[in-house]
Amino acid sequence: MTTVTANEVRVLARSRDVDPVLAVVDDEVVVIPRAEVREQDRVLCTKQMLVHELGNEVSDIEAQLFAGRLTNLLTD
Repeated sequence: MTTVTANEVRVLARSRDVDPVLAVVDDEVVVIPRAEVREQDRVLCTKQMLVHELGNEVSDIEAQLFAGRLTNLLTD
């Protein structure tokens, strides 16, 4: 089962890529620019969505809770 970690959420929050997203690529959760997402990849969250939900500063607890929410999306 693929899970999203709080660290991956923090990497997305700090990413300086152009239009970064948190995506499942080949069964691995990664942060990549949206332009690199392929048809078979699954975008879980954009940085824009993350900032809208949590603001510019993401605490450890917020990152853990958000990671849990994203992991739940993968099991639905």
